[in-house]
Amino acid sequence: MLRHSIPQFDSFEIHASLFTDVQNTEDLRAQVATMPFAMIDASTICSLEQLFCAVYKALVECKYNRLRTKTLNSECILSLSPTSNIAEAFKRFGIKEDSKNIVCLAVTNKSESPFSETVFKEQVKGNEIELSDENLSTTLNRETIKKVRNINCKCIG
Repeated sequence: MLRHSIPQFDSFEIHASLFTDVQNTEDLRAQVATMPFAMIDASTICSLEQLFCAVYKALVECKYNRLRTKTLNSECILSLSPTSNIAEAFKRFGIKEDSKNIVCLAVTNKSESPFSETVFKEQVKGNEIELSDENLSTTLNRETIKKVRNINCKCIG
């Protein structure tokens, strides 16, 4: 599990894991609203930078009390999207019925109850691997990225 914090928001901590060969996607989708973390289709994530940019944007919105979703974790999914449509963001970046690789992401306030590192493993039936740019490159789907970003050029290999 990756644990990280952003210097400008030192009261928050980012917890993230990459799971491959997930077997219980349907169960996870049914519980998505009650989970204490966001579940992102890994095929739509190119790099850790993309993920951290979304978290940073969500934290800025939180700081200025402008969250458009119910939780900070769901705001991270919205922040990944090129549009401001919440439903569209979840449709594009959230887990789907056929998602086999997912990124679990939790942004927590350090002053609240500590985050249990086993939360992801207890919920997700899959293989946890290191969340790194190299591993994300093996799970991304270039056609999916072109589709969710509305890219019509040949610039993405």
